[in-house]
Amino acid sequence: MMKLAPKTLSRIGILAALALCLILGDGLREGASTARAQDVQVSGPLAGATSVKKLRLWRAMRLHVEPFFAFTIGDEYARSLIVGGELRFHFTDWLGIGGWGGYTVGQLNMDLTDRIQSSGATADPNRLDLPSRQRYPDQIGRVNWWSGVEVHFMPFRGKLAMFQKVFFDADLDFFVGAAFVGVEERANTQIQRDSITEPQYCTPLGATTPQDPGCLQSQLARSKRTVVAPSFGVSFNAFFHDFLGIALRWRGIPFKYNTGGTDNNNDGQIDRNDRIKQFNNMFTVGLIFVLPPKTKTTD
Repeated sequence: MMKLAPKTLSRIGILAALALCLILGDGLREGASTARAQDVQVSGPLAGATSVKKLRLWRAMRLHVEPFFAFTIGDEYARSLIVGGELRFHFTDWLGIGGWGGYTVGQLNMDLTDRIQSSGATADPNRLDLPSRQRYPDQIGRVNWWSGVEVHFMPFRGKLAMFQKVFFDADLDFFVGAAFVGVEERANTQIQRDSITEPQYCTPLGATTPQDPGCLQSQLARSKRTVVAPSFGVSFNAFFHDFLGIALRWRGIPFKYNTGGTDNNNDGQIDRNDRIKQFNNMFTVGLIFVLPPKTKTTD
């Protein structure tokens, strides 16, 4: 094998570097020439033209009225079925504000609740958590009503087609705001026992009377409060006529409450310390009515 002297290798390296610089310089000149050609093209008849013509303004200075049906998802003990409405006003086609509200009209027990009700066992160690398995669904937490105010952003929109036959405008609505929810939970209580031989009983928190043998009445006692929490989500909206559309919406509302009505803190009482943070979220199907009903278009 031929061996090259160090000086020869150095000269070869310098020549290779110079050749690479020449190649790169030629490429840059070609790219600049292409860019100039593109500039000339943009300065032609389309120079200054809008990116979209005949754009239908579904939101700018218009009101959206949206009755909806919703259900919660990811629940531990019971799923809420909600009926409500939403009202939104848009200053531009991409920015608006709105308010919404709904009532829980029904609940569907989850599998965990059904299993506890059918197979749960009550003994002294868990009497506060499960006074009676048959009445367990009555002690779980629930949300009776929902409401909120939000700011809406619509950065993406376009036109979609179904089977190349049905065409409609669509957009994505991102929103963030504050929610106000009416929470109902098991009322505060504590478990006590006068002696080892006496049965356990419950009393209101901080009191000695009245006594509730076996904590059976405490299982049914309820307390209500209003929770303020952040809300956020996204909606896919499709518009079919000048005044009509549909919305498929996901909304998240994280806040704390005692979903199972149990002593999660293991201190012998049911109180605010037993509330656990839940990522409450719901899926909504809504029908959008747009006012005024006539849709304007851009030039």
